[in-house]
Amino acid sequence: MDKVVMVGVFDFVNFHVCKALLDKGIEVRGVQIESEEDEDMIIEKRLEIGRNANFTEVSFGDITKDKNKNETIVLSVYDLYMRYKEEYLLNEDMLFNLIRKNQWEKVAILVPSQLLNEVIDSKPEVIIEDFIKRTYAWNKNIHLLYLPTIYGPWQPDTFMFQSSILNERNRGKPYKGLREETGDALFVHDTAQFILEIIENQQPGRYLLHSGKSNQWEKCAAFLGIDEQESNPILQIREEGITKIIVNSTVPISVGLTKQVEHANRLYSE
Repeated sequence: MDKVVMVGVFDFVNFHVCKALLDKGIEVRGVQIESEEDEDMIIEKRLEIGRNANFTEVSFGDITKDKNKNETIVLSVYDLYMRYKEEYLLNEDMLFNLIRKNQWEKVAILVPSQLLNEVIDSKPEVIIEDFIKRTYAWNKNIHLLYLPTIYGPWQPDTFMFQSSILNERNRGKPYKGLREETGDALFVHDTAQFILEIIENQQPGRYLLHSGKSNQWEKCAAFLGIDEQESNPILQIREEGITKIIVNSTVPISVGLTKQVEHANRLYSE
């Protein structure tokens, strides 16, 4: 995997995957899906990776015109879902055709773990499920990675953790409601590394990334002082065809969340 196209490069999980790719010396072309995020935040992210000679920011048009057989494409539907932007998946001229038309070496799609529920009945999840089915109908050689709650620096305020942190500073926006899965939680730096390993070294297939521990989300919430009765766990997982991958923690929950708090404090104190 020498060259990668990141679709939604400045979104939360994808941004950390991009940085991990660049750290390995892999060439990345990044395209950003339209975002309502504060332009100052996008500028901050550009400063983090823009000076790397292996990174180029491009447009959808640039990607669509290419027929590079040696590139891998990574699309984070997970980030779209957590930004309440899953309806972009309905745009045939954008994401689906981008994946379908180009002759990619590998295709990797990150999705929320709730899609493993036996029953899919909410509109956002139906949209994602339909997108995945259409994509598989075209090409079954896809790395489909299911992610639980991911936490760490740059987490959007649509997650309960970041919303709570910003509310402590009176910088929070009205909370839209619990979308992330509350059965598990992974630190974003560790998750990005495992995503790379799976794409590079594992066969195409369906992978669930998890901590291998119980009550990780609740432990994170407790560390942040969140006393919340809402929950959004996977009720009954569809096990068939799923490979479970334990993401080994490199830092305790307290360290990972402290990094997130300190990062948020730095961003919102400027």
